[in-house]
Parts: sequence; structure tokens; C-alpha cells
Amino acid sequence: MEERGYDDYTVFTGSSEHDVTCSKIFWNSVTLQPPLESRLVSGDVEQRLRAAGTGRLQKNSTRQELEDLKTEYFLLEAQRVQDLEQRSIYMQKAKRREEIIALLKRQREDRIKKELVSLDHKPNIRMDERRLPTPDIDKVEDIEAVRKLH
Repeated sequence: MEERGYDDYTVFTGSSEHDVTCSKIFWNSVTLQPPLESRLVSGDVEQRLRAAGTGRLQKNSTRQELEDLKTEYFLLEAQRVQDLEQRSIYMQKAKRREEIIALLKRQREDRIKKELVSLDHKPNIRMDERRLPTPDIDKVEDIEAVRKLH
């Protein structure tokens, strides 16, 4: 690397284009900014003297009001986002519920169709022909003994 000229000129002899580009980027990033005091305008330094009297109180109260408005806006925005997320969750749950209800309805309809198909092949049993289960004799005696206690 050969340097020639004074401040603005640097020549890289025998270096690849990539090395030259990297070097220029590096040296440009190292360039120091002028000190804060020498700048004409700065955002964090007040440029004028404060007015006498209530000017400072008004300025502080205005700043406070702006901060309060910003905070309120931020909170409202966060609440809106949270409400949208909650609504999305509820909509997903409602959609899932509707899917389950539709599935149950289809299963019921399928079961009814199957019962109608098999209805022709079931024997007809009238109510009076059905056998009621006969109670055990020991159980009948136990039931009567319990009734006598009352």
C-alpha cells in the first residue's frame, strides 16, 4: 500500500479491488465527527436562553402533557393489539366449535341411516312379549326384610 498526497488521496498499489473497497470503508468509518461544542445546531443543547418567569413551567407542563399523550397512545395501541389477538383466538375457537358440531351432526345422520337400513332385518318384539329380568330369590327376601324395617 502506497500513500501519496495529503489528506484526501490514498492509493493502493498491487491490492485487489475487494481489499481497496474494504480499506476505504474502514477509513471512512474511522473519520471522527467534530466535537459537539463546535456544531452550530444540536438537538440536545438549547440554543437560546430561557425566558424569564413562567416560561419554564409552561414548557415543562407541555412536555409532561406530550409524554402523557404518548404514554396514553402507546397503552391504547397495546390494548387494541391485545384485543385483536383475543378476538382472533375466539374466532378460532368458534370455528373449531362449528366444525365439531358439523361432525357430530354428520355422524348422527350416518347412524340414523344405518339404523333405517337394519330396521327391516330386526325382529319385531312387542312390549308384552319382552321378558323382564327375574329377580333372584335371595334378593327378593332381602328387599322384603328391608321393607319390614321401615
